[in-house]
Amino acid sequence: MENYHDSEYGDSASSSASGFLSVPKLTGDDMYHVFISFSGADSTWVEQLIQKLEATFPDIKICFHNRDFTPGKTIIENMTECIQRSQKILMVLSPDFVHSRWCLFEANLSMFQDCTSHKAIVPVMLKPCPMPLYLSHLTYLEAEDEQFYKKLCNRLLKTNAKETEDVLVHFQSSILYGGKHLLSLSAVNENDIKVGNGVFSDARVPDSLKAVVKDPEIYKKAIRLINDTPTWVDISKCSLVFLSLCSGLVFALCIAMFTFSCFSPTWPYFLFLPTIIIPLSLALYKLDYWKKHRFEKIVQNMSRRIGEANLLLAETSVLAGCASKSSLVFVFVSLKRCKDMFHIASESDTELEKHMWQRAMIRYSSDYANCLAKKHFPCGDSRPPGHLVDGICFCQYVAIQIEQGH
Repeated sequence: MENYHDSEYGDSASSSASGFLSVPKLTGDDMYHVFISFSGADSTWVEQLIQKLEATFPDIKICFHNRDFTPGKTIIENMTECIQRSQKILMVLSPDFVHSRWCLFEANLSMFQDCTSHKAIVPVMLKPCPMPLYLSHLTYLEAEDEQFYKKLCNRLLKTNAKETEDVLVHFQSSILYGGKHLLSLSAVNENDIKVGNGVFSDARVPDSLKAVVKDPEIYKKAIRLINDTPTWVDISKCSLVFLSLCSGLVFALCIAMFTFSCFSPTWPYFLFLPTIIIPLSLALYKLDYWKKHRFEKIVQNMSRRIGEANLLLAETSVLAGCASKSSLVFVFVSLKRCKDMFHIASESDTELEKHMWQRAMIRYSSDYANCLAKKHFPCGDSRPPGHLVDGICFCQYVAIQIEQGH
């Protein structure tokens, strides 16, 4: 919905909304009833909404950055101050908002945590877009809903004490269910097909991971481990000998043809063609095989290196997976109870437990994270439930892989 039309939100809607609601009084240091956060691309829609609200409720105080932000202060300073002095926060969600304003908000979330802890957040879905992680537990209003304006007024003009729980409850790690797909991360060199493994940016923790990865150094160390994946793929000695023989045979035949052409111009050279084409075809086939083998080996090497990185990330209940040589996935899953099973299996031998856990993480954690991200486990299993609701937990996955000979 791009505009408000009288047929949709006309006088009847306004009188209906204003007839049962009154603007609550501002208390304490509050200056505004509502602070509106939105993307500049949606400013026309927001301005029309503000005009409608202020016409319906003349006493309402709405913080609109174009007119209410203090000149000379940074956007962050203005946002922090205005949120602190507003009773509620209205977030107008759209793809532009998620990619711009929300990134700004999340990047400085630590500055807002105190002032949002007692504020009610009212999300409005203006255009379809992914819900930011910090809002995923809230019930949003849909701008296309026929009763949108009435519902919005009910939300905005209720006092915080009367707000329903789903509006006031803010982000908690408990809303991150086991196996939740948090992020797909592309390599910075994903378009360069000539390179070996992908290289990923460690400049900052992505916004989707900030809720759980509190220490940026853990993320940076993990990404650096992945970026250090060796790109050289060993070729067996037999394969090298075979390629050398094919190349030598083709070269020798070419020399022979040249020699015969010098001393016997009438020699039937076509007799040499099969002897040249056959080893040349075999060599090309082998090169194509090595190319595919090299790709598989690069992904395998990356998976092992990601397993090493997961030893760090697992402390934050995050696992990474190698979706391809130029793409990573990150999932939320706690492995504490699975790790306890390794403690039991090692019969309290600390060194053995550590060795078993490290080997299991390095070998299997990347593939396990991929299965969680895709919500699909190719190794179906009928054994009793493990430590993950509606899925196979890590210790189950390791046991299944070992039983199947992987």
